[in-house]
Amino acid sequence: MKAVEYLTPDFEAIPAELRCVARWVNWKGAKIPYRPTAINRRASATDPSTWGTFAQTKAAFEQGGQFGVGFVLSVEEDGIVGVDLDKCVHADGPEPAAMGLLERVGCQYIELSPSGTGLRGFGYGEDIKGTRGQIDGIHAELYARGRYLTVTGHAIKPGPLVALPGFLEVASAIRGDDLQKRQRKQNQSSVSSASSVSGLPTSAVPTRVGMRNRCLFELARHLKGTQPDMTRSEQRVMVTLWYETYLDVIGTKDFSVSWFDFLHGWDRVKDLPGAALRCALDKMDPLAALPEAVQVLEYGGAGDQLVRICMALQSHSKPEPFFLGARKAAELLGINHSDAAKMLSLLVSDGVLTLVSKGAGFKASRYLLSEAIWHA
Repeated sequence: MKAVEYLTPDFEAIPAELRCVARWVNWKGAKIPYRPTAINRRASATDPSTWGTFAQTKAAFEQGGQFGVGFVLSVEEDGIVGVDLDKCVHADGPEPAAMGLLERVGCQYIELSPSGTGLRGFGYGEDIKGTRGQIDGIHAELYARGRYLTVTGHAIKPGPLVALPGFLEVASAIRGDDLQKRQRKQNQSSVSSASSVSGLPTSAVPTRVGMRNRCLFELARHLKGTQPDMTRSEQRVMVTLWYETYLDVIGTKDFSVSWFDFLHGWDRVKDLPGAALRCALDKMDPLAALPEAVQVLEYGGAGDQLVRICMALQSHSKPEPFFLGARKAAELLGINHSDAAKMLSLLVSDGVLTLVSKGAGFKASRYLLSEAIWHA
């Protein structure tokens, strides 16, 4: 039996929205996931301690023995969902029905599967139970959490990750039930405890009358930070989802009021820490030599990588302090939150960082990198 020849990942072409999230695994064999930091140990799509950063996964692949890389979906964290279509690409290209289905979902980023015979689409969508089945003659799978999808970067439609207006509708069509109606009812009944709609931060979730305007501004801030190139129609899709979910809470019946308030907020948003973080880390070399002043401290491993992250953030924000929270540091390093907090405190006590202001609520702490290290 002829061995399958897999596409080599085009790491530079993989969307930045995926690269900046620390939910990566390697895979080999029958698409069995492995840990980027322990390449002979299996990973799990439900165990964050087995995931790694994009840089770690790329480095593990380049060591050899791995067939490819994959991204773990966790919609509650950032709203990213995925669509997987099997055996729909032939010598003359993708089947029109497959491309039509992805267009129906709304995918602007579409790539080839590792075998070159399937398609993957990524974007921002609702939290649904994993769905698989036949639709329009195509075998499709739609996932929002608890699964990983292989990623190649071999894009046939290289657009950005955008809101997917048809994600829920296609899942509903495959399952043959009124999934959309049930999902909306579930969201509305759990508003008080929900932290996200398509991965929104809690600050954008209203829990009582009077919070609408502020939450719309936070919605605009979140979307502009994660998807700064959204079109007006894509913005409207997200605002409509937000409005329909929280209508019983905000108490404003006219959608146009919320729509105009969102647009006003979008124009006023200036602070985009998420976009700044992605931009800074895209330029970071995860294997760059550290200044001698850091090397003598012998942090090693995650400690050295945390210093590189801080150097990249400082370089981006210079000469102003940069923002970095312990939870974001933990996500980037693939470690738990308490360990990341301890490491940041150690960098401060060792003089690598100066704590300018301590974070509170949803605001991250602000730091300045030591002049000696910054200019080394």
